[in-house]
Amino acid sequence: MLRIPPDCIHTRSTPFWNKDTAPPGIFKRHLDTGTRQGVYPRLSVMQGAVRYYGFADGECPQPDSERLIEAGQFGVFPPEKWHYIELLTDDTWFNVDFFVAPEVLLAGAAPLSMKK
Repeated sequence: MLRIPPDCIHTRSTPFWNKDTAPPGIFKRHLDTGTRQGVYPRLSVMQGAVRYYGFADGECPQPDSERLIEAGQFGVFPPEKWHYIELLTDDTWFNVDFFVAPEVLLAGAAPLSMKK
């Protein structure tokens, strides 16, 4: 199981979502800002079950990784990974916490004139 590096900082949490309240894009293959380098998403399942599918890139037809996360469990996903999730029960509730490497936070705090 992937672990969040100990120096990462918790920066935000999503609300608790279900099949009706989650953003629809989370159920389609995507590479979002939450998974850029140095950002570790941690999906927590409160009720039901979620299957995570990871892909080598945005084009490959088959996932290169899958993970089942059931109620009471969480999964940490790699930065910069194409992915989507599937809710396996109609009563699934989950949320996502984001942990960020300090150097990524510092880079984001630089004045615009210093950013490349």
